[in-house]
Amino acid sequence: MINHLLLICLTIFIYEFIKFVNLLRNIQSNFKIYKKFLILFKYKKVSDFRKEKLTLNYSKSLLISFIKIIINIFVILILILILNKISLSFINFILSPSSLVEVTIIFLIYHKFRKKIYAKL
Repeated sequence: MINHLLLICLTIFIYEFIKFVNLLRNIQSNFKIYKKFLILFKYKKVSDFRKEKLTLNYSKSLLISFIKIIINIFVILILILILNKISLSFINFILSPSSLVEVTIIFLIYHKFRKKIYAKL
């Protein structure tokens, strides 16, 4: 029973955390930079000096974006480890197929509930 309550809390926290830190936007910006890289190397008329400059700038942007994503993932993993200290079988419970279904259901219900609340405000 405690595992189910922890799973509900974890799912809600992760949902709100992803919304708060704009994790999906960071991932999308990462893909946009990759697209720019590919486009840059397709152009033959761009000088090598310009390609070097743009490659350096894109690399810096990718590094910063990647670090943000990794930090966010580590925060979530640390939370899971903390919850595992509360209930020693929590990680095993999370990895079971039934809990994956439960997380999906909790996520969808919370998403609908949150949309209704914000629609009224």
